[in-house]
Amino acid sequence: MADTTPIAGGRPPSSPTSYNPVAGASFPPGTPVRQDLAHDDTVLPAVANSIETTIVTGLAVSSGVAPWGQRTNRVLVQYIGPLTLTADQWDEITGDEGGLVRDVPYFLSATVPGKLTRTAPYSSGGDTFDAPVGVGLSPTTLLILLSFPSFNGSSSALKAKSEASSAAPTSSSDKTTAP
Repeated sequence: MADTTPIAGGRPPSSPTSYNPVAGASFPPGTPVRQDLAHDDTVLPAVANSIETTIVTGLAVSSGVAPWGQRTNRVLVQYIGPLTLTADQWDEITGDEGGLVRDVPYFLSATVPGKLTRTAPYSSGGDTFDAPVGVGLSPTTLLILLSFPSFNGSSSALKAKSEASSAAPTSSSDKTTAP
């Protein structure tokens, strides 16, 4: 008999889920992706510049290539656990050289869709979101630890950014949790 343990709540960790890339999009493995709010079961590269684009669904395990018209190429997306790619593939996602840095947290970029950065967006100021994505375990492996993003601007700026979708939180601090 195999030594197995049932896992409550769905898929075991590190099991990727497949999605359709948004029509016309193309992105490499390791790309942080978000759910397309206009199309069910569809993802596109995430960027930490608004609440609608910041909530990361996971990281692409395979290339996301979506032709215009019928979408038949699905992209695997992993939302927890270790993801191993080559150092060159991580370099494309982080903009660094030599792969990931061990024990360093990685965040969703606030300026370039589908990219990761070692610098938390809050350190650059402005009305951005911090979306922690994971921690480097080695030059080729990222431990995916998605967290709900937090907003780095004033409450009034958050209200202005999210007015169309929902009411802003009523926190008096400068750093508030996104709705």
